[in-house]
Parts: sequence; structure tokens; C-alpha cells
Amino acid sequence: MMRGLFGHVCVVTLLLLASELAITQAQSPDNAGGAAPSASAAPAPGAASSGGAYRVGRGVTPPRAIYHPDPEYSEEARQDKFQGTCVLRLIVGREGTPRDIKVTQSLGHGLDEKAIEAVKRWTFEPGQKDGKPVATVINVQVSFRILDTRIAKLIQRADAGDAEAEFELGQAYLHGEEISPDEHLGQHYLLRAADQGLPKAQFVMGEYTASRGDRPEDYMIAYMWYALAEKNGYKQSKKNLKELAAKMSAENIAEAKTRAQSWPNLPGNNPRRSNPQ
Repeated sequence: MMRGLFGHVCVVTLLLLASELAITQAQSPDNAGGAAPSASAAPAPGAASSGGAYRVGRGVTPPRAIYHPDPEYSEEARQDKFQGTCVLRLIVGREGTPRDIKVTQSLGHGLDEKAIEAVKRWTFEPGQKDGKPVATVINVQVSFRILDTRIAKLIQRADAGDAEAEFELGQAYLHGEEISPDEHLGQHYLLRAADQGLPKAQFVMGEYTASRGDRPEDYMIAYMWYALAEKNGYKQSKKNLKELAAKMSAENIAEAKTRAQSWPNLPGNNPRRSNPQ
């Protein structure tokens, strides 16, 4: 979490281009001129793009920001009390330095430029493949928010790894409670709380995933979260598991149960899920 003047907070999240258990849509790749990128051009997880940078997943570990000076609120945005989110796409080189920074989701009001200025000065521990540092592609989401005191305190607690705060913050972002709604940040914080074994967060992750679509993969992920919540004592999960199982094949139910039994040691599962910096 990053702070400017009182009441102005920048939440910075590394959106790694990797598959996550509760996110079934891949992140988008670069496009010239900062236009909306095309998913068809993204390298597969573990594969290198034409520029030599790898997408995280399948043996490629994500980079980690080890020096990340704060972006500042622009004077224009501060005066207008403007808030929102911009997304930058960049390559982290083998030496840990960012390059080829592009705006894939513009915010305006001078905040895109502030985000780029800050990220240019960042230093990363590079991603690795087969134990060796490699260039990797990541997205960095910078959310500029004007927050009340309660939300600001929740972010502080969530940054320190408090699962209850992560859950409350996730709900606040998803439902727009005391803060502008942001589905990605809401899902992000809920997933972190669920990864820490908080039963109610695991249950809500099941509901969230089941509501996103009707594909077998969606149902298997939702079933896994419901099963984990039930195992951890969340009684309402039993009803949801029964209802969801009626929509699933026996093979998919077996796979979902296997995932629940293997959690949190599933391939590609990172308990801290791209922490906000």
C-alpha cells in the first residue's frame, strides 16, 4: 500500500500473467500504442514471447518487487478528488530491472504518468526458470483511492497478513462498501484470506467462482472452495456442495475433491497471491 497526503492511498498490485485457481481468464498481452491487448497473442504459461520474456507458470516463477518507491497523487487528481485504477504492462529483465512499460488501462488526470515514474525506479528479484533468472512479463495494477479511516486501517492490517481484514476488504471492494467497487481487488483480497484457511472466505470464493460461469472448470474450482470451507467448519457449505454436485459429472466431482485434498500444494498455487506492494 502506498500513501500520498492524508486520505489519498495508492494500492499497487502485481498481476502476474499466470493461471490462478479462481481466475480462469488469462491476462492480456502487449499491444502497440497502449490499445486494448489481444489475448490470442499472449505466450502460453512457461513459454517465451517473441521478445524473449516468459509468462509466469509451468516452471516459471514470478518476479518479486524488492524496492518499490511510492507513486504520488497528481495535483490535478488531488484537486478533483479523482480516483480509479490504471494497469501497466512491463517486462522484468534477468537483472531485475523493469523495461518496456506500457499503459494497458489508462486512468488519466496525470496518474498514469505518476505510476510509470514510480515503476521505472523499482527493482525486482527476477523470475526464474529451471533455477536461472529469466525475463518475465507482468502487469502492475495501480489503484489510486481516496479512502476513509476504516478502509485505510483495513488495508494496513491486510498488508500485514491479517486474514479477517483481507476478507472484510475483499467484501468492501466487491460490493462498493465505503469505497469505489473494484472486482479484481475484491477477488484478490478474498483469495488471500481463503488461502490462509479462513472458512468464510473459502465459502465466498466458492460462491464467487460458481457465479462467474457454468463451465466444468468453474464448477470444479467452486466445489474445491466449498469443500475446504466445509472441512474447516463452515456448515452452509454442505448445502452448496449438494446443489453444485447436481450440475457436475462424476469425473469432475472426483477431480474437485482431489484438488481440495491437495490444497494448498497445488501446482502454481501461491498462498500470498501477488501481494500489494
